[in-house]
Amino acid sequence: MNAYDRAVDRALAATGNTHLNAREISALIDRAEEATPHVHQLQRLHPGYDTTRDLLDAAGMTCARIGLREDIDPEFLDALLQEIAHA
Repeated sequence: MNAYDRAVDRALAATGNTHLNAREISALIDRAEEATPHVHQLQRLHPGYDTTRDLLDAAGMTCARIGLREDIDPEFLDALLQEIAHA
């Protein structure tokens, strides 16, 4: 298992999503990876916000606008980016 896989596992655990099956995890990762550049752009435009949800609110955007689902995606993305930053 490489560092990225370990970061994904820790992010899943941190967000309480260890119950997801492999297909669901793969789709979640795909959505998170697609949204990451958008989140980085929002961080530059709206500094000072701690979460993806807060950034989206500040920008007047929805999760769907950057390809995320409302349920667990923003929290997973935040946890994954944090895990990668600490790896």
